[in-house]
Amino acid sequence: MTKVLRGDLLKDAVRVAIKLLVVEAKQSGSIKINFSDLAKAVGTSRPSLYKMTDFIDDCMVDAKAERRLANGSSERKKLDQRVKSLEATIEDLSKELLSLRQNHVEIYRRLYANSSDLASLIKPVLIKDSTKTTGCILCGHEVKAAGVNKVVKLAKDEC
Repeated sequence: MTKVLRGDLLKDAVRVAIKLLVVEAKQSGSIKINFSDLAKAVGTSRPSLYKMTDFIDDCMVDAKAERRLANGSSERKKLDQRVKSLEATIEDLSKELLSLRQNHVEIYRRLYANSSDLASLIKPVLIKDSTKTTGCILCGHEVKAAGVNKVVKLAKDEC
């Protein structure tokens, strides 16, 4: 019965097998190392190796070998191109976001600059309504003020 490799022992065996297979491949001029060859060299099954694809990719990079897709293209080159494309997209979106933020600020600046002082609209109504009642028209709190109109400045905690 053969010993089943798991965990760190399996990772160590995979790392060593990849280094050996890469050296053999370079010496023979071959450019192919497949999961079947690796599984035989490690003494494990391909499904076990499929679960460690990220680790195997890292080992291939450490061994200065590129993993290739079934169609022969380099996955690393493809990913590098994708990263460059995404970085360009991020740059474009960042510029667009900055522009939108500037427009947002400009909209509020214009609204503020062209808005009316609402106190001048509301104060006459408040004065008229407060003469008809004995308390604050907003909360009903009794207003203690001398004079004809009962509109007074209240502290924040009074109303």
